[in-house]
Amino acid sequence: MKEKITNFTFTLILFISIYFIFKNNQEISKLIIEGTNLFFTKVFTSLFPMFIINDLLISLNIPYYFYKIFNNIFQKLFKTSAIASYVLIMSLISGTPSQAYILETLVKEKKITVNEANHYLYFTYFSNPLFLTLMLSSIFNTNIVLKIIIIHYLSNIVIAFIMRNNAPKISEQKLATTKTNISLTKSIKKSMSTLLMILGTIIFYMILTHITINILPLNNHLKVLTAGFFEITRGLNLLTTLDTTLKIKELIAISIISFGGLSINTQIKGILEDTNIKYIYFLKGRIMQTIISVILIIII
Repeated sequence: MKEKITNFTFTLILFISIYFIFKNNQEISKLIIEGTNLFFTKVFTSLFPMFIINDLLISLNIPYYFYKIFNNIFQKLFKTSAIASYVLIMSLISGTPSQAYILETLVKEKKITVNEANHYLYFTYFSNPLFLTLMLSSIFNTNIVLKIIIIHYLSNIVIAFIMRNNAPKISEQKLATTKTNISLTKSIKKSMSTLLMILGTIIFYMILTHITINILPLNNHLKVLTAGFFEITRGLNLLTTLDTTLKIKELIAISIISFGGLSINTQIKGILEDTNIKYIYFLKGRIMQTIISVILIIII
């Protein structure tokens, strides 16, 4: 019975969406073009080269050198292998969802275990710093922009420290002897497949956001929160129009960024689908990060 109700509800939502799409065909077409432009000007240009570079670095066994340099520090602070340092640094540089792409590759190349990858999902979520600066600078002054970005990054370190007693036993993988063949064409194919999935996800949630905030009788605050719950870019864009105090805007902004929106969550889940790495660890991490970030924004 429960399954029938769920199926009926989703079917009803889909038919309402079809009606809305036909009724607002020109607006939806503009959204698809806007989403495609956003993808090619912001997402593709930053992620495509980084996906390929990460594949090649892992093939060259560069994570092993991170392991050699940082292993003692990471074992003492976070009770993890220093492979986490490679994931942290490369994810910070390239932005989400690169951490899922890197973890998937590391597991497939047998450089870390699935349990280690699950644990790393808690604290390796970083929105691209250039993206955050661009989006936040239209809402806040430079000092507040820097504060939000620092808190967003710092909260990952706090999670890593809090969760250190839950870290799995460090694997005995022989990193120095697990080099793989370099294949540029294979890397390009894999990257393009992942990026097409990301493009589709961005457009889907942009359309869903537009339909939701136009159908439901929401006030301005709820429109911003709903948009941010679905997709970061739309939520932060609407935040610029919100008439409220600066502190409330800071709280909303850090909440939207820390959770990542269903769009990013779906991208992470999609990248991990063909592995045994569990998306639920990423979701738990984002809930923890949202709580920690909000507390830090309030007290700082």
